[in-house]
Amino acid sequence: MAIHHTELETPPGRQPLPESERPKLETLREQLQPLKELPGSSIEALYAAQDLFSYVPPEAITMIAEELSIPESQVFGVVTFYTMFSLEPQPPYVLRVCRDLSCHLAGAPKLIGALEEELGVRRGHTSPDGKFTVEVVSCLGLCDKQPAMLVNLDQHGPVMPDDVPDLLGDLRNGAG
Repeated sequence: MAIHHTELETPPGRQPLPESERPKLETLREQLQPLKELPGSSIEALYAAQDLFSYVPPEAITMIAEELSIPESQVFGVVTFYTMFSLEPQPPYVLRVCRDLSCHLAGAPKLIGALEEELGVRRGHTSPDGKFTVEVVSCLGLCDKQPAMLVNLDQHGPVMPDDVPDLLGDLRNGAG
């Protein structure tokens, strides 16, 4: 049973979605229509929201719950369980480097160091130009591409420290 609001509410302590972003809610609603009849489609719905906004705003959580007829608490639980989703705005490129054993042995620490040096930022932080965040994560399931990383959801690997300037250059130029 969905509860339809005339206006999507923002939880206390959270910033409301800026007016400039509100038209994206209708785009999200359109993207959710084919998912309504698919059981377990909340992850796909959350990816759609994050693709539109760079994060999953509270208004999107409410809309996903209403459109898919599931409790908001369930949608929130999925958002907070999976590390690929964020409740805060993200830069255009989130670089996730695998730190698990096979990637570590294949050179992940040097890859992380090269990213930090090239971007002038430590892991877990956003670059001064606001375009990149470097995250070190557990297994990406890309052991055949070690050391592996994701650029948003795009798989890359093996990525060597010498590859970093070209990879970042491509992303900066929109060719990534």
